[in-house]
Amino acid sequence: MFVYIIRHGEAHNDSDSGRDRDRELTELGHRQAWAAGAYLARLGYGVKGSLLVVASPFTRAQETGIEVCNELGIELKTDDLLGADYGLTEMLSVVESHINQQAIAIVSHMPTVGMFETMLTGGIAERAGSLLTGQVVKVRVDPDELVGSGEVVDRYRLES
Repeated sequence: MFVYIIRHGEAHNDSDSGRDRDRELTELGHRQAWAAGAYLARLGYGVKGSLLVVASPFTRAQETGIEVCNELGIELKTDDLLGADYGLTEMLSVVESHINQQAIAIVSHMPTVGMFETMLTGGIAERAGSLLTGQVVKVRVDPDELVGSGEVVDRYRLES
């Protein structure tokens, strides 16, 4: 099974509402999200059912997920447990609830996405690894033992 960990694209520092969850992608962030979708399309995803994309409900993650899914021709799924106000346990439970998938892409936030990469590849995460905005990390995991079984296969990010 492959888990694609995607950090949302670059976002504005503020939102009209003043709430963090409402921050929108910048122009670069939209290009990063499109490029992440194009990267996954080059890997052969885009056939309905071959990849599930699940995103945080926060605006910047939704916009990233929508761009990715538009490039793949699939629908985005939203899960509140991927919001920036949740952590590793919830992110792991999202992946576990879709363990029957050939591949799953999680679109979420730092520091959780960085810690999640560490958890999948090296066991329990004591501190966050770092994913840049718009970065995709491809991790091969054993679906019967997600924690600590992963191997990073590739990293991709559109540079400005």
